[in-house]
Amino acid sequence: MNTVDDLRTALRYPAQSATPDAAGMISKGRRRRAARRAVAGAAVVAVATGAGMVGVLQPQSGPDRTAAPPIVGAPPIAGAAPITGVAPDAVLVAATAPLATEAPRRFDPLRRTLNVGWIPSGLNGQGAEITPWQQTFGSQDAAWVNGGPDIGLVVTVLAKGRPVTDFTSGALGLPREPVAKPTEPINGGAAECLTDPAVPGSCSAIRWRYAPDAWARVSYAGSAGATPEQAAAVARRVAESVTLTDGEVVRMPFRLKGNLADMTVAQTLVSINDTPGGMYGEAWSATVDLVPAGTTLVQQYGYQGLVVDAMFVPGDPSGRIERDQKPNTTVNGHPAWLQADRAAVVVWGAGDTRSMAEYSNRDGDALAAYANVELLPDPADPANWPPVHQ
Repeated sequence: MNTVDDLRTALRYPAQSATPDAAGMISKGRRRRAARRAVAGAAVVAVATGAGMVGVLQPQSGPDRTAAPPIVGAPPIAGAAPITGVAPDAVLVAATAPLATEAPRRFDPLRRTLNVGWIPSGLNGQGAEITPWQQTFGSQDAAWVNGGPDIGLVVTVLAKGRPVTDFTSGALGLPREPVAKPTEPINGGAAECLTDPAVPGSCSAIRWRYAPDAWARVSYAGSAGATPEQAAAVARRVAESVTLTDGEVVRMPFRLKGNLADMTVAQTLVSINDTPGGMYGEAWSATVDLVPAGTTLVQQYGYQGLVVDAMFVPGDPSGRIERDQKPNTTVNGHPAWLQADRAAVVVWGAGDTRSMAEYSNRDGDALAAYANVELLPDPADPANWPPVHQ
């Protein structure tokens, strides 16, 4: 089996510092949710989705977010381009400091605390999802083709006390039937390779204890991992760049007003494409799941409540997609489709977006709810988005 030194040599990045840090560090990760809500007669789809205590170590320094220099490694095969690395989109990960001192038992879906300091080049589009139980950052490999294998990167971090069985059984780069084998620690935390039994020495997915009673996982398959050794090196490099911070507010292309501002946010999901992509050529999409104030949230994939969503397609201010029903009303002068039971409404062109509100349990007036969604007049650049509540 390859040693960590072998993997570092393959990727050519400097060894991690072991300088103690009293503030502590927490690593993390999460898988990307692949599919989103369906309305207007069809679907709106976003990009894709224990041993010992962790030592308190300072994480390996990551690239500067404002000007991330590439990290160059050995080419995976003769004549191939070298592995390079960059920082993720700053809108989707938390700033690197200050670091959190421990893992929380619940994450706040309106506060981004997951930081991923390094990802391999060759990815196209990034997304981040937050629920009370876990946070995820993920990206699809640019080499993916329709009908081909799903390739890309997924980072998942679980809240404190959540068992490893909470990790989804499917993620980009995760073997179909992985076998856990001990490997060298990640930032001081006990770690396991999730190996593919058919590929000796593989470690394209790695799971580690990033804090006492708290687990994270990274999985990768893509153009920077042409060999098992390269894929393992990338997975470890990403994992060692992961930290948990005190966090910053999640920003969206809209604000929630009135009674929506008082509802409980159960989940947030933001996807950004390097070039217009996704399923409909969108540059970005953003979703908030809301439930009535005071709702006791239980772990699940999706909540029975109100979904607010917006999507931006460059060059198409209407944001229409081929599966949409024909408009049957207008909202603030924009063409819209209102479901017969009023549980869902889709509006085209407001703020140059395709936006919607939908009661997933079919028991609310989506048109009334949409009146409390304030879209930005010019939301094209996610770097300029405000907090959802402001």
